[in-house]
Amino acid sequence: MGRYQQPERSSEVQRHAQATAVRAFVDDVLAVDRRARVVVLGDLNDFEFSQTADILVGSGRTALIDLPRTLPASERYTYVYEGNSQVLDHILVSQGLRKRLSYDVVHTNAEFADQDSDHDPQVVRLSVR
Repeated sequence: MGRYQQPERSSEVQRHAQATAVRAFVDDVLAVDRRARVVVLGDLNDFEFSQTADILVGSGRTALIDLPRTLPASERYTYVYEGNSQVLDHILVSQGLRKRLSYDVVHTNAEFADQDSDHDPQVVRLSVR
């Protein structure tokens, strides 16, 4: 969209640096306790298929699970912009929480003209025993 293609993504470098810093912190925590229960969440202002999200997810045994990616494609959105359903808000959890959670996006805002917010809430229930 727009006159200039590819569009300039001026904040992408900053988002990658922020994701790298958070990922480094997660790696430090998991290096001390590989079974640590870690949750990273927020409005990343980036899509679930983006490099920023991939940086946060990481790889291998310490990879985080980006919960929006676990939903069926038709339900994978937390925000609608100019008719495009998008994931901008993420909840990522460590592998130790994989079998201890239920997750869903509650589509109460994005689909409707009368909104409390332009983002939909997400609900994750974790068992931390």
